[in-house]
Amino acid sequence: GSVSLRQSGFRPCRCRSVTMATVARPLLRTLVPPPQLGRHCAGTCSRTFAAASSSVGPRVQPHILGQSGCAFSARRHQSGVPVAPPIRPSPQPYRAFLLDMDGVLHQFGNPINGAKEFVADLLSKEVPFCVITNECRYTKAKLQEKLRHMLEVEVPLGQIYTAANAVSDFFARAVANGWRGNVFVIGEDGVKEGISDALAASPGCRMITNSSVGGEGVHCDFVCVGTIFTGGPNDSWTGAEQASTFLKRGAKLVYSNPDIYEVTQDGSYKFGCPMPVVNLLMQTTGCSSYNLGKPNPFMLRQAHDHLVHAVLSPLSQTQRSFVQGHVDLTDVLFVGDSINTDVRIALENNIDVALVLSGTTTLEALKLSALQPNYVFDDVKALHEALSRGDLSRGGRNNFQ
Repeated sequence: GSVSLRQSGFRPCRCRSVTMATVARPLLRTLVPPPQLGRHCAGTCSRTFAAASSSVGPRVQPHILGQSGCAFSARRHQSGVPVAPPIRPSPQPYRAFLLDMDGVLHQFGNPINGAKEFVADLLSKEVPFCVITNECRYTKAKLQEKLRHMLEVEVPLGQIYTAANAVSDFFARAVANGWRGNVFVIGEDGVKEGISDALAASPGCRMITNSSVGGEGVHCDFVCVGTIFTGGPNDSWTGAEQASTFLKRGAKLVYSNPDIYEVTQDGSYKFGCPMPVVNLLMQTTGCSSYNLGKPNPFMLRQAHDHLVHAVLSPLSQTQRSFVQGHVDLTDVLFVGDSINTDVRIALENNIDVALVLSGTTTLEALKLSALQPNYVFDDVKALHEALSRGDLSRGGRNNFQ
């Protein structure tokens, strides 16, 4: 009691992961029962380290000092006491999913092999997921209807997040921060409804289209370009001409996604995506631009919020007060078909990603890309089968040929 540890010649363990000093063996035998030693020393001398660490959070690799862990475990090894081998963490399965839509769940309006069964399985097992798509032409309700028709399953509205929703959230945030002004829009119902809803909170904001510009004195702070149906009522270069006028007067250019074109079922090209118009406007007016869709991390964070809502929505308000609403992104697997949007947004935000080859990416293109996913599958059916077998785990990889 009256003799200090230093006076007794005791020295603390020098293992960097130790949070309290480890003292000499005779004193420890008296004060601390042997099974408890592993709870205070992260060396390989302990069989109980993994059990202790798993009770408070993710397991971590013990700090290794030479061949036998910390100084205390080294003395045990030299004295002939058996030393337990390091305990490696077991594979952890994914507990939530972010799913791209085009090329993953459907292609050209036709369901992709296994998509119906995969989504139905997630819904029946109440696994949190969110469909995150750069599609912005449809409202969320219309997109839900299309998914129901294609997959014969009901994806909850709260588990769908589109580029049109990202546009809406961008302007809603601007309004909440005090911005007031007008937005000129080139797009279809999805992006128009999103902007209209965002601006409705402020009477000082207005959405303007090519058909509602009015007189010469109209001012716009933003020009927003979305995807349009080519050959439809919004497919007109006059919209781009009007947009260039606003941009020359100081408006800022944003767009819903970085797509250049889409390919139809018969192999023909459609140029209703934002980038042809955006590139033209940038070249003619000298303005800069900002993408609001994937791979923008803002869209990922909003989709993550939808995942959290999917977990909490069945709970009452009283139950929610006892739950910290959080979905760890290390528990999430992103499933997409595009290297430049899906794989990129996942890797840049430290999320595991599975690439399916049923959409825009070929195996040859993947081999030439610096962006490499964790998993590669022919389609979502193959992914679902691997998930059912327990072959998908956090931080894992497969050897797709």
